[in-house]
Amino acid sequence: MKNEKKPGRAKPHRFDALIAAAEAAIAAVDALPPPQITWTARVPTGGGAPYEPGGSWIVAAEPWLVSDGMYGELYRGRRIDFALRCRPLSLARVGAVERPRALALGHGVYRVDARVVHRADDVCVLDFGLLAYAAEVPEWASPGTAVSGEVELGLDDGSYLEGMYADVGLPAMLYPWRIDGIVVEHAARIPASEADRERYGSPDLMTNHPGLRALTELRRVDWEADRRPGEMARYYFECGLLSRIPRHPGRDDGRSAHAARNDA
Repeated sequence: MKNEKKPGRAKPHRFDALIAAAEAAIAAVDALPPPQITWTARVPTGGGAPYEPGGSWIVAAEPWLVSDGMYGELYRGRRIDFALRCRPLSLARVGAVERPRALALGHGVYRVDARVVHRADDVCVLDFGLLAYAAEVPEWASPGTAVSGEVELGLDDGSYLEGMYADVGLPAMLYPWRIDGIVVEHAARIPASEADRERYGSPDLMTNHPGLRALTELRRVDWEADRRPGEMARYYFECGLLSRIPRHPGRDDGRSAHAARNDA
């Protein structure tokens, strides 16, 4: 009788620990309660005509993003590198885009004629003269697709800067900027639309009031001083573009780099 080889333990694969950590993180997110508030970006009414931003762009940011230390202190005159995050408001596929461009409508909202230059899973990169990444885009938004519509531009929430998209091959997207102005918007809370409540699975979801709002100019961000109990808030940064040549994140970028500089 031949000696049968006893089955041994499977050799662990190189990425088993990484996969397990990712699965644990996803499970933790799935276990979170549904959100209670969401910001609704709206095109300003009664303002001036749309204009090409040239070297000055308005980008939006949630309070948690600017207060958690990822970008360090944010103040007028500071030079900072960041990628653009794009939140589609009304994008549609079009036949062709002769010249990618963006028209500023106000409060970080732009009307863009753009091309999709990269797609990985549910993330794509739009080119409208600058590059910006967008998540949760339609399946038809494949590389080479021409799109047109309104988007809100915001600070990268760390997905690019912290390297979360490195494995899907996103192009260089960190642009150098100078913060020329800061405005905080405070708004009363109202029930969100039925579509948003269903989307987030939150029947009590609240959003910002389109009319009961106030804008305040700031010299620097200080969320503890800027916040108002019972109201929602949004920051807008007027940023001067210092170069149209982007780069990839490096070891001197991100939350850990700011922490190291603060500890020095």
